[in-house]
Amino acid sequence: MKNNKQNWYTKLHQSPQNLAAKQVRQNSKDKLNLSIFFRIWLAVVVIIIIASIMVFDQLFERVEPTSKQVIEDTLVDTSKLLAASLSQPLQTGALAAPSYQNQLDQAFNAAANTHTKTPKIYRYNDKETLNQLSTWFNQKTHSSFRVYVTNANGKVIYDSLAKSDGNAEGQDYSRWNDVYLTLQGKYGARSTRSDKNNADTSVMYVAQPITNKQGKLIGVVSVGKPVATILPYLNVARQRMLTTSLTIMLLAIFFAGLVAWWLQQSIAMVTRYTGSLDTHDAKPSFYLGKELNELTNTIENMKHKLENKAYVTDYVHTLTHELKSPLTAIKASGELLEDATLEEEDRHLLSQTISEQSTKLQSLIDRLLLLAKIEQPSFRLSTQPVNILSLTRTLITNQQPRIQKRGLTINYFVNGAEYNKQCEDSSFMASLPRILADEFWLSQALDNLITNAIFFADSHIDIELNYQEAKSKVQLSIFNDGAGIPDYALDKVFDRYFSLSHQAGNPNNASMLQTNAQTPNQPKNHTSNHKGSGLGLTLAKQVIEHHGGKINIANIHQTHTTTEGVQVSVSLPIAN
Repeated sequence: MKNNKQNWYTKLHQSPQNLAAKQVRQNSKDKLNLSIFFRIWLAVVVIIIIASIMVFDQLFERVEPTSKQVIEDTLVDTSKLLAASLSQPLQTGALAAPSYQNQLDQAFNAAANTHTKTPKIYRYNDKETLNQLSTWFNQKTHSSFRVYVTNANGKVIYDSLAKSDGNAEGQDYSRWNDVYLTLQGKYGARSTRSDKNNADTSVMYVAQPITNKQGKLIGVVSVGKPVATILPYLNVARQRMLTTSLTIMLLAIFFAGLVAWWLQQSIAMVTRYTGSLDTHDAKPSFYLGKELNELTNTIENMKHKLENKAYVTDYVHTLTHELKSPLTAIKASGELLEDATLEEEDRHLLSQTISEQSTKLQSLIDRLLLLAKIEQPSFRLSTQPVNILSLTRTLITNQQPRIQKRGLTINYFVNGAEYNKQCEDSSFMASLPRILADEFWLSQALDNLITNAIFFADSHIDIELNYQEAKSKVQLSIFNDGAGIPDYALDKVFDRYFSLSHQAGNPNNASMLQTNAQTPNQPKNHTSNHKGSGLGLTLAKQVIEHHGGKINIANIHQTHTTTEGVQVSVSLPIAN
């Protein structure tokens, strides 16, 4: 028990040194917290580098043996050709004559007009020989073959090498493998190094038998070629292979980086989409990312399920709350009507209450159903070109009985100029720009705004259409000269179920403002106990935003050119 208390005390009262060490460890972890995409890219880079080195090494290891095989095949063909050509001179003894040997020497000399033997291309371990090899590789100035001919006993009759370079004429070559094996009737070949520690100093020889017409072996011709003559080719091949390998490796690393960057950006888009599910951002789509598209589809489906579940819960709670008051009023009025001693005037008042509350219930249910439909994720508008001013006039005409009862005047303006008479001209209305809208839903939104303006206006309502085709926007403003909205309520008028008549505060506020079901201002000298559902402006805002527009409400203060009141402005894009 004592140890436990000490452990807790140590954890709660750590020394500064312990805290500093803990911070250092945490910082180290943060520094090593590399992105998974960087790790994938780094792993791919390491694999590419290792694979490139292995492939280059294997390829180059195969190049030199293959080149030597090609040299051997060339020596075989050359030696067979020489064996057939030298058969007659060897039989007649002409091969031993200086004049014939001079002709052979000229064939292997660097220049045809000299009588020097084959240049010393076998001693290439010095700078002079390397330069000679480079010149030979670029210009092909002389033959690189060494040719010697022996008689049937293996004694050298002719050697193309110069005497200063080890001419072997008169020497016994019967023990050299190429001559020895050929004299035995076998395939004769050998490779001899001038420097035992350097494989590049070797010379490859292939011998062929020289026979007479009867097929009897009368001598051996051996053709040699130094391995050093292929070194320039191998160096070029090595450089090209190295350059190609590096290019392929760098391109592979670059494209691996692009793939890693694409994956990182794609996952970041999914992350941002997941983090902004409540803002209704568009779902990202990936052209080459089937799995990413499946992931975003799954997230969106989950979002819709959660939204629907939350919406149903909120819908039931709010509906229960809003239906409670009218149902209570209807029930109380019904119970009072059962009293037989009730006076006729009271019966009339109670019947009127039941009728008003029933109308309110119907209005509440209708608007809730509309909101429920428009707030569904699968909701889509059926749009067509609509003349918004013409639609507004139609809705006002439908409200004409209420307008006349209130004694209100309706004024129409287009781009600041009054057009009351022109609005009755069909050609003028046809000249106005149109918007792309769903007429049913736009009518629902505008009808709410007009109904509120009629109820709260004092003497007149101004309908103004402003448009600039260059900006591709139209703005419809509905102004009524009723009382203004309290400042604290301006930011809440579009909230669902918000209405100052719902508040229990200052009674003047309740008589002044009806937000969200009615335009939030109380008509001057107009007393009413009207109570809205708190859904009208919410529905209007939802509809306007689904059309790609904006809605705004503001108090208009009295000046020498304007009247005090409240103005609702709706901005929508012009149809192309």
